[in-house]
Amino acid sequence: TMSGSKRVEWIDVAKGVGIVLVSFGHLRNGDGESVWLPALDAPIDAIYLFHMPLFFLLGGLTFSRRGGFKAFLVRKAKTLLVPYYVFSLYFLAKPFLDVLVMGNGLWFLMAFFVGECLMYGLTSLTDNGRMLAAIGMASVILSTFVSSQAGWPTLPFQIVAGVKAAGYMCVGYVLKEWLKAIPR
Repeated sequence: TMSGSKRVEWIDVAKGVGIVLVSFGHLRNGDGESVWLPALDAPIDAIYLFHMPLFFLLGGLTFSRRGGFKAFLVRKAKTLLVPYYVFSLYFLAKPFLDVLVMGNGLWFLMAFFVGECLMYGLTSLTDNGRMLAAIGMASVILSTFVSSQAGWPTLPFQIVAGVKAAGYMCVGYVLKEWLKAIPR
């Protein structure tokens, strides 16, 4: 840790690597095509296998319910929803409801907010690591199934992606206790 700080440096480094990978993955155009750099298709495909699960898993490692639910909700609204809506102004060329209600602008911020709220509830109900890990994996599987179903109505506020995010967060939260025991 840094002088007096409770931050874990390798988690900050992992987040930084994740941000670089997300940026690298967005070298494709909006249709998912590598028009300018087609040789990067294979590495980008590989990054897409894990970059968002890594993001949410790290969120589980750093998850905290400190301050009670009201303080938690205010803190998460400031750090996830405010950036979501501010940066989504860029996307207002899209239909209003697509961005602000369906959460299709910067979808991962909305999904992270939903996932954090679900994590608050889950960790309030149980601290049993095996139970949280099982719930997490079930959430990932269920949300993956639901999102793959063509013709099903799309839920607003990235709820399905938020359930998947919460699943990865559960795994990260459980791993946090295991990682605390490892000497730094």
